[in-house]
Amino acid sequence: MNVKKVKLADIDPRFDGRIRPVVEAVAQIYAESFLERGQDTAIEVRYGSGEEGAPKFILVAGGHRYRAAQIAGWDALDAVISKLNADEARLKEIDENLYKHELDVLSRARSLYERKEVYLRLFPETRHGGDRKVGQVATVATCSPPRFAVDAADKMGISERSIHGYIALYRALQPETVRALQGTTLADDRAELLYIGKIEHEIEQVVLVKKALEAGKKPSELAEETVAAIPTEAMWLAMGRKAAAKIIKMDAPAQRVLLEELVKAGLIQRDQIVRGAVA
Repeated sequence: MNVKKVKLADIDPRFDGRIRPVVEAVAQIYAESFLERGQDTAIEVRYGSGEEGAPKFILVAGGHRYRAAQIAGWDALDAVISKLNADEARLKEIDENLYKHELDVLSRARSLYERKEVYLRLFPETRHGGDRKVGQVATVATCSPPRFAVDAADKMGISERSIHGYIALYRALQPETVRALQGTTLADDRAELLYIGKIEHEIEQVVLVKKALEAGKKPSELAEETVAAIPTEAMWLAMGRKAAAKIIKMDAPAQRVLLEELVKAGLIQRDQIVRGAVA
């Protein structure tokens, strides 16, 4: 293993896109260790694009160690320079986090979702139905890689069904919903994440989740406790046909939450809700 000293200024850490966010408190502990005993384990980097103005290296593994070096005031770190391409490096980062770290349910689902996308780009022949080159015949000698679900299930020690379940869970969540849930207790509540995913409309899903987080409650609890009356179709049409067409299709719990938001924003009056409900 060829370890070299690489300047931090030459490395793009890509903190925002990392599967496992860098936690400042953890990086601080690493920094203290660096100052006391030095760097024990090298980080891993890959070469950048080589274009003018682009970073010379891109961080593959070692986000907390990179941040720790910054805190400690270091200007360089020991690093292993790999020859991985972007997809290979991303797959390695995902796998390290999936198999070596305790992830919450949401992070595990996100990791498996992205792992499948990367895996199929690297091994398109593993898709159901092929992407196999004309004339290519699968034999034992070719050592074709396994299908994604088989590979992931084997490495994680869980069933293929569980792998598909995690991916389906993540697909049902809106990007803004995911951002709101990250780092919260709800991110490790599988039942609640499944409940949220059943809310198909983007706006109502996001509104319900944010409202629940503000109230310190689970979305399912908030939906049950919200007491605002549900207006009739006539009331929605009075608010405007375009808005009504979207809102009237929402589930009742989400309608209640959205109504509360509209009242809070001053867009409608609470007595309008009552009048609409009895109209």
